[in-house]
Amino acid sequence: MTGLDRLFSYFPLLMTILAIGALGVFAQWPSGWSAFLLLFVLYLFPLMVLRIVERWTPFRPGIACIDGRKFCPWLAAHHIQAFYDALPYLESLLRVIPGFYSMWLRMWGSRVGFGVEWPVRMDVLDRNLMDIGNRVVFSREVELAAHVRKKQDGAGSRVLVRPVRIGAHAFIGAGARIGPGASVPHSANVPAMSVVDVNEAFGETKRHPEKEEADFALS
Repeated sequence: MTGLDRLFSYFPLLMTILAIGALGVFAQWPSGWSAFLLLFVLYLFPLMVLRIVERWTPFRPGIACIDGRKFCPWLAAHHIQAFYDALPYLESLLRVIPGFYSMWLRMWGSRVGFGVEWPVRMDVLDRNLMDIGNRVVFSREVELAAHVRKKQDGAGSRVLVRPVRIGAHAFIGAGARIGPGASVPHSANVPAMSVVDVNEAFGETKRHPEKEEADFALS
């Protein structure tokens, strides 16, 4: 792990300090400017940092070694988003307002169509790596993860990172898990508690993983 990787590991702590400071300003001087400061820290500052990282070192899908000697842009993005994983209600509030969560993911860099139905409770673990079509319906407790980690002896910790793709008019049942490189076709109905595994196309009986990626799996 490089020094820059370690520096980004403190990003959630930085977000906590900034959020507490912004809350203090808002509590002391409740006004439009203090409210904007609070919203900026909670929702806009991480986005700006991620955009700078992506412009400086573009992300490439595939296998990344997160404890190697080269800077890992995915790991930096992971640390930037960790604040929302710790405080999931921040994103739950966005899902209450129609269209806000789709806009939120687009701001991170995902492709999201119109009319997507989001439940209040679900997990999107890689907000910049989603490709979701129009009129997709998600049930509660769905998990979308564009990464999966595997630790191998002598090889360091490796992470497979690939976008999640869901076609238009698909329905994702409650508790379903969809992994990196997985794809759900148009108008598909994914049953509750299903697992669409790494590089798997839902509805196909045979998987065709890449040779180096065949040993990665959600379960």
